[in-house]
Amino acid sequence: MKLTPIILSLLVHLTLVSQIPVTDVTTNASLGVVNSQLSNINIQLTAVSKNLTLLIRLMEKNNNDTSKSRKILKEELEAKKQAPTYVTLSTDVGLAIDLKSKIIEAYRASKQTVQGLEYLDRKETTEFIEHAANAILETKNLLKQCNDIINTKAIILPEERLKKVNGINHQLESILDNLIAYNYKLSQINSLRKARGTLINLNNN
Repeated sequence: MKLTPIILSLLVHLTLVSQIPVTDVTTNASLGVVNSQLSNINIQLTAVSKNLTLLIRLMEKNNNDTSKSRKILKEELEAKKQAPTYVTLSTDVGLAIDLKSKIIEAYRASKQTVQGLEYLDRKETTEFIEHAANAILETKNLLKQCNDIINTKAIILPEERLKKVNGINHQLESILDNLIAYNYKLSQINSLRKARGTLINLNNN
């Protein structure tokens, strides 16, 4: 009977000793799971890091593209603020200058001619001179508009500039035609009156 406590003590000791390997196996298994999870997390982090790097590169590229686009847009806007050479040296601009010269020449010649027409009355001569003076003033204003259209810093397409200049040319042509027609009309009136006076003189004789 005295041996029973000793046997029990030995049994308890053996039980404890036999549980140690079991505990080590469980711990090792848990560590294995943890290591596996850590490995998976590390793989995921690596993938995320690559994605972030790619995203950053894309954002930088997009930012560079945006900057380039803004620069190009700014350059295009600046270009639209200035008339290109093919506008300033165009036939339309050249025609405007040529029409101005012709109008001035017609004004001087017609004024001299009309003032020399002896069969016109004073009112007719005065009205023509006023008309001719207004033609010169209008021509001056139109040429100023033409110059403003060419040199303005407003955003206007080259084609629009040329279109506006072409419209001015039509007005200048009209001024020139009217001035010539008016001069011709008065010359005809003067000739008719002269012929009539000649006939009257012949009849009187």
